[in-house]
Amino acid sequence: MLPQELHNRAEKIKAVALDGDGVFFTGRAFIHPEHGEYLKERSHIDGQGISLLRACGLRVALVSGEATGFLEAAGKKLNALPSVRDGRWPPVAVFTGPQGKDKVVAIGRWLEELGVSWKECAAMGDDVSDFELLKKAGFAAVPRQAEEIVKKIAHYATPREGGNGAIRDLCNLILEAKGIDETTLEFR
Repeated sequence: MLPQELHNRAEKIKAVALDGDGVFFTGRAFIHPEHGEYLKERSHIDGQGISLLRACGLRVALVSGEATGFLEAAGKKLNALPSVRDGRWPPVAVFTGPQGKDKVVAIGRWLEELGVSWKECAAMGDDVSDFELLKKAGFAAVPRQAEEIVKKIAHYATPREGGNGAIRDLCNLILEAKGIDETTLEFR
């Protein structure tokens, strides 16, 4: 059972904005010693959570000030699913580099295009670069390992870490608040 204020905020959500490093990805990077190839890791559990939200008609955006190609590739993979291609699910929006640098501006424009208010937007971030976005969102969430500065303004801190189930925790909470069974995607 969710606390009433948390339930009320989560129930209104129509769109979710997710930071890249520390939220979608773990925040750790692996660099190949010979080739210099750079790798990041994430959890497929989080991808399933994003799919559940999209299957229920919620909109999802990935946002980062960096344009390394990782978040773009993740968005491309999520948007290649048959449910997106045949129009049953909305695509994931991706804002990176210069267009993702000011996260409030990027997500604000996206919400305006969707006709969704900030009160109907959940955002998840883990560090000071996400502070303003989290302050603006109607429902601010942080992963377990987030910095204290953003934990202080968050409405919800997930039990799992970013890139390792934190997004799924947020998705499960939103579905629960909306009364949607995650196994059937029907109202309870």
